[in-house]
Amino acid sequence: MSIEIIGTFNHRESSEASPRPMGIVEPDFIARLAAAFEAADFDRVLIAQAATWPDGVVFATHLAGITKRLRFMIAHRPGFVAPTLAARQFATLDRLSEGRVGVHVISAPSDTETQADGDFLTRDERHARSAEYIPLLRRTWSGERFDHDGTFYTLRGARSEVVPVQAGGIPVFFGGQSPRALEVAGQHADVYAFGIDRLEPSAALIASVRQEARKAGRTVDFCISTRIIVGRTEGEAWDKAQAVLEDVRRGVEDMAQKGGQPGVLGKNELAEARAREGDVLDERLWVGIARATGFQKAASTIVGTPDSVAASLLAYHRLGVNRFLISGFDPIADVLHLGEHLVPRLRAFAALAA
Repeated sequence: MSIEIIGTFNHRESSEASPRPMGIVEPDFIARLAAAFEAADFDRVLIAQAATWPDGVVFATHLAGITKRLRFMIAHRPGFVAPTLAARQFATLDRLSEGRVGVHVISAPSDTETQADGDFLTRDERHARSAEYIPLLRRTWSGERFDHDGTFYTLRGARSEVVPVQAGGIPVFFGGQSPRALEVAGQHADVYAFGIDRLEPSAALIASVRQEARKAGRTVDFCISTRIIVGRTEGEAWDKAQAVLEDVRRGVEDMAQKGGQPGVLGKNELAEARAREGDVLDERLWVGIARATGFQKAASTIVGTPDSVAASLLAYHRLGVNRFLISGFDPIADVLHLGEHLVPRLRAFAALAA
């Protein structure tokens, strides 16, 4: 099973260790970061989305023009754009980028945040809307003319003149861990994306999605996201982790004093629950930074040498994960460091395990 290495796009030089407001957009930094991803042999980047953030489709369009092979995982929330219009936008970008678009459909975990954009559906209702929305994206990408009468959308004579370059259409990623989210993922997603957890609950989650997919006569790929801290030795890695933790604590305090946040996607309730078992889980899965940030999304971290971190990720690969969304805490330096020390090892380990 081949693997895909995914990074996290950032539009300004910022992280939990040195947070800056989300409204800042730095074109020069974006250009350097995009070049770093390609130099470090990353396959794709996640472009995240939240109610107050700059627009991800615009960023993806810009990135398509300044990169040669980097693919995109564009976070997209149903409900704010008609599915036919969104499908045409993504298909157009897929044409312009020669087949590099992926869509990460997010029903959104926060009622408060979605209401800021005028969406007052509950979380389960939003998942139900996603279950109707994704097939409409696919039908539009097929180029066929169709009518649709559904719970959330009614269409007459829908059709797109532009269709994706990619055979089979644009890949759809999907996240969420509620029972309804797992059902939607199994029925409609190409890739189920989830944050890192201990191996045992991760295996159970993968099994649940696979069960839902089997009910629908489908198969689903899996993508896991984690932060990474690597050192030449285990001791150096953990010393580095403690140094990053101190920087994060200062960053959190600084943002609190300024009355702002560095831009969060909600609380990671699973990481908070696991932290009751201690800060280090499964030998090197560390929730220290997650704890310091109030258990924000995407702060759980694997710590170790390049070989031990690669071996830890390979354990998830054996569960069925073939896409790894990895990032550090220094936006450019860590991309290059991971590209030099971790990415080739992870690819080599996965090839040997195939």
